[in-house]
Amino acid sequence: MKRWAYKSSGFTIVELLIVVIVIAILATIVVVSYNGVTSRAKESAAASSVETATKKMLVYAAQNSDQYPTSLAAAGISDNANTIYEYSYDNDAHTYCITATFQGVPYHVSNSNTSPSSGFCSGHFGGVIADGVPIQAITALNCPTAKIRAVDARDNHTYWVQKLADGKCWMLTNLAYAGGGTNTYHDVFPTGDGTNGTLSGPDNSGSNIFTAAKYYTPADANPSTEPANPSADTTGGGAGAGRQYGYLYNWCAAMGAANYTTSACANASTPQPDVSKSICPAGWRLPSTSPTNDFAALNTAINSGSTAVSSGLRLNGLFQYSGIWASASFSGQGGNAIYRSSTQSSAPFATVMSFTASNVTVSSSTYDKGAGAPIRCIAN
Repeated sequence: MKRWAYKSSGFTIVELLIVVIVIAILATIVVVSYNGVTSRAKESAAASSVETATKKMLVYAAQNSDQYPTSLAAAGISDNANTIYEYSYDNDAHTYCITATFQGVPYHVSNSNTSPSSGFCSGHFGGVIADGVPIQAITALNCPTAKIRAVDARDNHTYWVQKLADGKCWMLTNLAYAGGGTNTYHDVFPTGDGTNGTLSGPDNSGSNIFTAAKYYTPADANPSTEPANPSADTTGGGAGAGRQYGYLYNWCAAMGAANYTTSACANASTPQPDVSKSICPAGWRLPSTSPTNDFAALNTAINSGSTAVSSGLRLNGLFQYSGIWASASFSGQGGNAIYRSSTQSSAPFATVMSFTASNVTVSSSTYDKGAGAPIRCIAN
């Protein structure tokens, strides 16, 4: 009987290599295609975001005598989890540039290039948020949870900043800006003799002033380019350690030059000033007590809402007993604190946060607009 022999066959090494190579090529094509689709989607989102932001900004300008807003927040534009905005403008030259960076992909629009284009505006900061960055480059979104030193690009004064328990980015040292300086971020305030509502000082011999922007300089104002590390010492750092009282501003100065024709610089309650404008660096604002009370939210987050003691507010030098200027004299340094807000309460008064060692008032306390009080700014 004839027998048949069956021979089993398999892939040779060469055939296996060919199969592996084909699979690798197909996988590469799939990955490249996916990455291309993802990249195009990000580009489309960035272009759409910057186009929308530009339209909102131009609508704001059309409604405000062709004046561009001092910040995108004033036009209703803010960062989110996916998109970070950068903005520069010059109202005198009527130029602007906006960048939207969507998940790392930047697109920009400017007055000279009105269609979304890949890349950043010229002058893009783009650095790591760490010690020495311009304070104007810090936003509520990128603010670090560990305190760092940020430099005001206007005059090179340095401030400690940090995202605190309330989720907001605060200056940890008091503002010490006297007007003028470098206008990279279009946030310089004028200097002058104070007769026409221009920032001037120190005016340490006069009485309270409503109609001109004034600041007052206490001893240990700490207007240096390198502030002392925030300290729990009630004096703001201790003698010889660089106290941090900052300058003491009347409400006219605190609310900024753009508000000189409003009630910010008058013993009046109308017209209401523009709360998006202040003496703070670009991208920063004064705390508000209405409709949201920034001071109360912070006190709740770090002091359990207690109004009986101020130990939480003074923890690690968060706030200092900076004192006040009133009735032609300084008072309260080392034992009293009154911090300015952007909220007007009546013709002669604006709301404040005030505290001593035994009491904290964050909800309804008011203070004379013409007197001098320190300022802490919050990043938009």
